[in-house]
Amino acid sequence: MTIHNLVGLSMSYHPITSTPFLGKSEYCEIPPCGALKPYIRCFWGNAGPQNLSEAAGSLVIPDTCMDIIIRVNPFDQRVTANFCAIDEQTYRSHAADGGAALSTFGICFFCWSAMLFTPENFFCTKNRAFDPEEFFRGITAELTEIVRRFPTLQERAGAAEKILLRRLNLSRLNGDLMNVVSDMILHQGRMKISEIARRNALSERKMERIFSENIGVSPKTLSNLIRYQLVWQEVARGGTDILDMVEKYGYTDQAHLLNDFRFRHGMTPAQALQNAHLEIL
Repeated sequence: MTIHNLVGLSMSYHPITSTPFLGKSEYCEIPPCGALKPYIRCFWGNAGPQNLSEAAGSLVIPDTCMDIIIRVNPFDQRVTANFCAIDEQTYRSHAADGGAALSTFGICFFCWSAMLFTPENFFCTKNRAFDPEEFFRGITAELTEIVRRFPTLQERAGAAEKILLRRLNLSRLNGDLMNVVSDMILHQGRMKISEIARRNALSERKMERIFSENIGVSPKTLSNLIRYQLVWQEVARGGTDILDMVEKYGYTDQAHLLNDFRFRHGMTPAQALQNAHLEIL
């Protein structure tokens, strides 16, 4: 798969959070530069130096992404840093440290491209958070300096891009992985894993190993997460016809869709939409 194809993949699949309606004063995303678009979903965080509060206890849903998150307490300059690997289920984020306002900066990788910025693999990392140094040696200090030095998200993103471009290692790009992911997205997560393996001339065992090392979940799990994300995006756009979505995304029946969505999101589609709007308040 060429870099051109990866650009198309990043444009055709744009995962969203549990609160896609938040105003920019609460949470802001900035797209990466053209050179990083195939690999980085966005940079995110506080909108500016006058808005340092973090939404405590917000709902974090499976978005098929991995994040490096740097938080700096502007009063005592204490830093917390996390690398969050791919998640299968929703959870509530922890409240801000002691209720303090935090200046937050995040880098959101597509789950299939994070391995291009680290020499490590992601075996047994799902549903876990790590010190970023375990995978991206030296990056915590670099990003912390950016958060302290630059007050706006735009400036932070621009400075972080320089770090990421230096770390980008395209020799780690796995064509088999990307071809399989592309099939999953093209077919909206509804194609059987055995069929995807056949289409890409891979054994299912080899495909399992590639996914375990490069993403940290099985092919079936990622395919199901992509399907869930697409359902959530449709619900967030105002889609209410569950039976139509059952057929569109290849669920066996309405109960199958609702149970899968509840397993991933922690609530029904209707409750998820209501929660997304309540989080604004």
